Amino acid sequence: MNIRKIREDLGRARTCVQRRDYPRAVFLLTSALRELGGQTSPMDLRGDFRTALADICADPLYKKEYSQPVAYQPGKERELLAFFNKFYKQIMGQEEQEDYEATLQRKLNLDRCISDGKRFLSEGKVSEADTCFTEAFKYYKNEFAAFGMVAKALLESGEYVRALGHVRKGLAERPEDADLRRIAEECLRLRAQAGRGA
Repeated sequence: MNIRKIREDLGRARTCVQRRDYPRAVFLLTSALRELGGQTSPMDLRGDFRTALADICADPLYKKEYSQPVAYQPGKERELLAFFNKFYKQIMGQEEQEDYEATLQRKLNLDRCISDGKRFLSEGKVSEADTCFTEAFKYYKNEFAAFGMVAKALLESGEYVRALGHVRKGLAERPEDADLRRIAEECLRLRAQAGRGA
């Protein structure tokens, strides 16, 4: 749970209501609720949720759909999320928005995992980094550059054998990729060098 992100999303939701960008305000509220991960909101965030909800429920677009405003109740965050997800789809009036959001979330997860993996590498925690990189590829669809990013990070950390594994997976998809070929050659050179030094 990223408290700072939740607070920022709720603050931006208020601003969006004031600027008449109502769909974005509702989206930011759902984003904040999603960030809670199904948990009850911490005490210091409850005022932020109440304020954002009051603004959203006071808007004419909300009143057009529902006669009663929704009050914030700690412990009912999941129900609120389900309610405002449905409401967001109503005001957007298009199902493809969900596809866009799912794609965006998948790409964010991929980036986050790679970023976490690089951070673990910089701290010398190779197995934790490896776990992050493995998780990253669960979100992979067609972001081919991810193979090179992961392989390069591992290579620069001296983990050329692990790097080679990612290079091979990437080359299986695009055998002619020049960047991955260069990384592969460097990994193989280092491996041969290590073999001679043994």
